[in-house]
Amino acid sequence: MCGILGFISKDEKFIAEEKGLNIKHRGPDDTGYYQSDGLKLIHHRLSILDLSYKGHQPMFSHDERFVIIFNGEIYNHIELRERIGSGVVYKSQSDTETILYAYEKWGVDAFAELNGIFALAIFDTHSKELIVARDPFGVKPLYYFQSGDAFCFGSELKSFLNFPDLDKSIDYSALFNYIQFLWSPGSRTPFLNIHKLDSGTYIRLHIERPSEMQISRYYQWPLNAKPKFRSEKQWVDALDTCMQQAVERQLQADVPVGYFVSGGLDSSLLVAIQKHLYPDRAIKGYTISDAINTSEGFEEDLPFAQMLASHLNIDLEIISSNNISPSDFDDMIWHMDEPQGDAVPLYISAISKLARAQGHVVLISGIGGDDLFAGYRRHLAYSLDPYTAKLPLAFRRFIKNTSRILPDDVPGLRRLKKVLSGFDFTNMNDRLLGYFDWIPTEETRKLFSDPVLQALADYNPHAVFLKDLDSISEASSNLTKQLYLEAKYYLPEHNLNYTDKVGMKHGIEIRVPFLDKDLVELSFSIPDEFKLKGKTTKYILRKLAERYLPPEIIHRKKTGFGGPVRTWIKSEFQTAIDRDLSAEHMKSQGIFNPKAVNQLIQANKTGKRDAAYSILALLAIQSWLRQFGR
Repeated sequence: MCGILGFISKDEKFIAEEKGLNIKHRGPDDTGYYQSDGLKLIHHRLSILDLSYKGHQPMFSHDERFVIIFNGEIYNHIELRERIGSGVVYKSQSDTETILYAYEKWGVDAFAELNGIFALAIFDTHSKELIVARDPFGVKPLYYFQSGDAFCFGSELKSFLNFPDLDKSIDYSALFNYIQFLWSPGSRTPFLNIHKLDSGTYIRLHIERPSEMQISRYYQWPLNAKPKFRSEKQWVDALDTCMQQAVERQLQADVPVGYFVSGGLDSSLLVAIQKHLYPDRAIKGYTISDAINTSEGFEEDLPFAQMLASHLNIDLEIISSNNISPSDFDDMIWHMDEPQGDAVPLYISAISKLARAQGHVVLISGIGGDDLFAGYRRHLAYSLDPYTAKLPLAFRRFIKNTSRILPDDVPGLRRLKKVLSGFDFTNMNDRLLGYFDWIPTEETRKLFSDPVLQALADYNPHAVFLKDLDSISEASSNLTKQLYLEAKYYLPEHNLNYTDKVGMKHGIEIRVPFLDKDLVELSFSIPDEFKLKGKTTKYILRKLAERYLPPEIIHRKKTGFGGPVRTWIKSEFQTAIDRDLSAEHMKSQGIFNPKAVNQLIQANKTGKRDAAYSILALLAIQSWLRQFGR
């Protein structure tokens, strides 16, 4: 796990070494540079496989034709070496070198053969062609900027800030996204001219003609995969084999590996599988004690994490949420690069900081289990479709309209309101996309100033999803469409973005076995009836867990994970609200509607609305603008 950065610039005063300092935290172990023909490549290394200097980057092929900088891990690189053949003499055990020779043999087709997480760049010194690629599921972040003869790419947006050719114009449509969704789907970032490279794609350009760059897709999601099995046992057996392989692959490391342990199904199952594979290997887990959060609809994880630790005899480190403070909010936004309105990154940061202090460099997370195997409460609505669709349309519309009067300030009712909002089924796309909204589009519009609204007059925040929905076969079920959109957008641009960034803040690589390539592809071939059965979410995963875990963990009630945002907004964040969301400050910015924002704050304060996360999103944007923008 590392940090990469590359520039094409004809600015004679440009000093590449200075530009990489903002991402030095991603690779504290080693730094390397390459410069030729106006191209500058920078690599900061976090050593995990082959800790010797042989893994130094930028790395060259044996004839020095190809040079690579790479961030990530390739879990099948040993198998790839066998396929590449015996004609290559390797100088290291590094997966970076494996990618080099895979590219030399197969060109860009090599990317589809990689089972791992990566953001990389390969330069052909003969043809002067530069290739920049991101892994299939967007686990590793990658940004780019192109203007005229200038081009820049890197692991983190902040590394672009001192690039001489950068136009810092703000993309108001992205700010709209961060309020409506709490994150920004697709390629948009708060900077109009900096984009996220889509997962599963690569950029190809000639370094003398950056304006002719092309973006191509090398990975296609397996949405129409045919079921391989019929019986439940066959599916459970196949899933068991695939998950064991995924965990075993992601345990590859020459440094200590630990776990995030919530006591939930996903992380618990990963720990249990390692215990099955390596019963004599010690396991270290980290969890949060967060009793204060139960008032906000969350459940205390600690008793279940302790139950798992006792069941599997693992060493569990407990971190008190009392040590997690919203005073770190600005620093969190800086490291995330994007103004995501969520407090979870503060918790991940606290765990990562302690794990690193105790000698761990890799932590394994259960991220992805809910998104691939239908684990969220909203997914249950699809299991009820065959029954609710039989109800008269007039009755379904009555239920939908009645849901609007449900209060927002009760966690359970707030979730029910969102589910019932699509109850009439008259437009299934609206229902699918509505689940991504934190607040509706019309409510989001009210928060912006008239000049910004004029600029966004034709903007549809759901357009990026609709474009994908139009390309999905009608044969795909609504549940499959929902899981696909979540895996393609919500995971990489929300959960994985902050997980990677705050982990790397402390020099921690966070691995996600549920996003093993083989496991993702298997999950999309599993029929809906094995993901949802009655009121049971993640049915097939729970059946597998019966081989490894006690029933108390397997059938634990689904609960969210997050900080006490509603409490903080009414207390610790008050100073920030007074400073950043004052009428005077917002008028001077010209972005937001001071009257509408103040009404939102007052409605939250009096309990008329649960607007805490919307206020947090506004504070996140203000923090970002202070540190990155104006």
